[in-house]
Formats: sequence, C-alpha cells, structure tokens
Amino acid sequence: MNNKQSKKIISIRTRLFLQVGAVVVVAVLLILSLNNFLLPTIYAKNEKRSMIDVKNLISTFDFNAGDYVSQLSSLEKKYGFSIDIYSQNGDPLYFGTTDIFSSKGKITVSKRQDYDDGSFFEIQTIENENIQYIVYGSHLSGGEEIEMYSRKEDVDRTADIAVMITSITSVVAMLAAMAVIYFYSGKFTKPLIKMSEVTEKMAEMDFSEKCEVTGNDELSVLSSSINHLSDSLNETLDDLHSKNERLLKDIEKEKTLEKIRKDFISNVSHELKTPISIIRGYSEGASLMIENGETESAKKYCDVIVGETEKMNTLVLQLLELSMYESGNVALKDEVFDISALTDDYADANSIKTNVKGIAFTNKIPENTRVVGDRVKTEMIINNYISNAVSHADGEKQIVVSSTDLSDRYRISVFNTGKPIADEDIDKIWIAFYRADKSRSRSEGRYGLGLSIVSAIQRLYGLDYGVINHENGVEFWFDIKK
Repeated sequence: MNNKQSKKIISIRTRLFLQVGAVVVVAVLLILSLNNFLLPTIYAKNEKRSMIDVKNLISTFDFNAGDYVSQLSSLEKKYGFSIDIYSQNGDPLYFGTTDIFSSKGKITVSKRQDYDDGSFFEIQTIENENIQYIVYGSHLSGGEEIEMYSRKEDVDRTADIAVMITSITSVVAMLAAMAVIYFYSGKFTKPLIKMSEVTEKMAEMDFSEKCEVTGNDELSVLSSSINHLSDSLNETLDDLHSKNERLLKDIEKEKTLEKIRKDFISNVSHELKTPISIIRGYSEGASLMIENGETESAKKYCDVIVGETEKMNTLVLQLLELSMYESGNVALKDEVFDISALTDDYADANSIKTNVKGIAFTNKIPENTRVVGDRVKTEMIINNYISNAVSHADGEKQIVVSSTDLSDRYRISVFNTGKPIADEDIDKIWIAFYRADKSRSRSEGRYGLGLSIVSAIQRLYGLDYGVINHENGVEFWFDIKK
C-alpha cells in the first residue's frame, strides 16, 4: 500500500510537464550557449565581409573625379569605417574623417591573417587607450592601396546586444512554452487519469464510471474500448451472478427434492412395514389356529389381515393417484356442477361420523353455486379438506364450509375450530406423508397424502390454494372457476 501511495506522489501530468519542460529548457540553454559562443564571431565575420564589399565598391571610383571624397565620406558614415587610400607610389589620396590614431599611442598587432591576393585582416590595439580595431588592407583595381578601420568594441557591443536580445526573447519564449506545456499536459493527461480511475474501479467490480470520448484519436479509441470492456464485464458478471443464483437455487431445490425423495421412501417403507408385520403375525397365528381346529379365532385373524390389506391397497392407490397428478398425465374434465350440492352430499354421507364426534357441520355455500371443473377431482379436494377438519376439530367442534365471490372464480373455504397449525409446519403440510399432528394414530386411515393430492390437483388447474390460521381454528381454501 505504501509503495502504491509513493508512486502516486508525482502525477502523470507533473511527470509529462517536467520531462517536456526539461527538453525545452535544455534547448533554450543550448541556443543561448551557441549565441554567446558564435554571435561575436559571426558579427566579426560580417564586419569583414562588409569591408570587402566596400573595397570592391571603392574600386569602381574614379579618383580623378571631384566627388570621390564625398562618396568615401558617405561610405564611412554608412558603415562606420575609417578609410585611408594611398596611390601606387604611396601618396595619400584620402584619409578617414575620423583620425583613429591621432593619439600616436603605441600600436600592436595582436592577430593578422594574410590572403593570397595580398589583402589582410588584423586586430590592432592602441595600448594607451586599450582600444582594438579590425583593420582590413588590400589593393584596389587601379593599384591603389586601401586600409579600413573599424572599432572591434562596436562590433562586440552589437554582438552583446544581439546575445542579450536573443537571451531575453528565448527566456520569454521558454516561459510561454512552459505555460503552454503545462496546459497541454493537463489536457493530454486528463483522459489518461480518467482511464486510470475507471480501471481502478473496474478492478473493484465497480462499473458505474465511464471514460469520456471526445475525439477520434488513439486516446478516444482507447477510452471507447475501456467503456466497451467495462460494459462487457458488467454484463458478464451480472449474467454470471444470475446464473450462480439460479445454480444455488437449483442446488437447493435438488437438495430439497432429494430430501423429499428420501423422506418419501422412508415414509412409504414405514407405512407398509406396519401392515406387513401385522399381516405376517396374524397369518402365522391363523395358520396355527387352523392346525389346532380353532376356526372361529382363525376367522377373526383373517378379518384383521383383510383390514390391513385394504389399508395397504388404499395407500398404494393414493400413491399412484398422487404420482399421476404430479406427472401431469391426467385428463381433466370441465364440467358444470353445483358445488353447494356436492358439499351437502358429502355431509349426508358422513353425518354418522360427525355426529359420533359431536361436530356441528354447516354449509354456507349458497344454493345453485355453479362452478366449472372436474367434479370427481373437486369432490376429492372437498373430501380431503373436510376429512382433515373432522380429524382436527376441537373446542366448539364446528366445521363451516363457505364461499367467496372473486369475480371470475369462487374461493371455497373449510374452517374447523381447534388448535392452529404451528408456524414451522404451515409450509410442510402439503408434502406427502407429512403430519403436523404426530400424535394422530394411523388407525384413522390417514397417511398424510390428502393435502399433497389437493396441491397436485390445484397445480394442474393452475389455481391457488392455501391455509390460514385463526385464533380459534384453521381455514383451508382452494379456488375454482365459475
């Protein structure tokens, strides 16, 4: 973490500014160094070139004409030279308007350069005045000798002024360039910094930030590619997350189904084990009784065997029926019938059972309530609901069957007084072989399949069903089309 922070102390903008700025500074320093070193030499050479040009011009003069003096004087003023001209026999034809050596001081030649045409350049110094002159000597086209003098100090001063001007303008240009570089470095690095921020957030699985795409250069193309990559990763991760959730649900569902399957096998085995054991025991007992001639006792044992066989047959038939409903291999009929009359029929057929238990049965479904569905399957639902209510009715021992008009369908409810269903059992009572009341004896002929069959039938119809706990009892309900 500390290394990462230390790397961020100098931003990319600062690094770019310093690097490009360093190049500019080095270039300016190089220019200034070259100016200081070369300009004096260049100005001295330019001064010499001017002297040669003036000499060539004077070669065209006619010294017999009366105006050559004024012409020479004009050239001296124009170029700042002092000109001396001598005839071939050494007589002076013209002396410069400025008597440079009037002080008669000692003159020394510090530097001399001779050429093949007899001309020369030399640096002469008047020692008592410490003044240096550039002296040029040559022959004119008519054979005359000419000497020109120029103060080296003036040439050096001009060169120094040029160096100073160049230095000032270079520094000003460098500062302006540094300002432009700083501004441009910010503009250039802004998208790079934004890309860095976006990619850092992408590494943290945050794809909300996007790069700005403002042009058609390589940075814009890179920004667009990062945005596309961000969207693709976001979509991929969302898809992966969704698939992981579905996978977890499938795994959980598979675990649940596996547990249901194991519980189902265990429950079936348990439900069959008891009657099989009874049948085996009573069969052995009946066999012994027949051998001993006790036919009446043997007959009673056979009756028990037949009863247990009927229970096993009922269990197997219910399992087969539940299996058909859950597989969907059942042809459902759409019949129109009176569900109130159907309820009354069940009440009449089971009146003895309700009277024995002291249960008050009330059918509040209005007469001639016409519904559409499979009459047999609907009767099975009502039978299961009411049988369950009869088994659990307690307290005031009341069972009330009612209906609610829900526009396109009726909601049929079967309420019984008694204890509510425990919260941990409310979602499990629809599972095969599950009994919320573990104390109920199998002698009642109930195997915990009735509510599973109701659930399977309603799912085939695509209609709702459920259970509601009340303070004084439980209400089971199911929907049926009008």
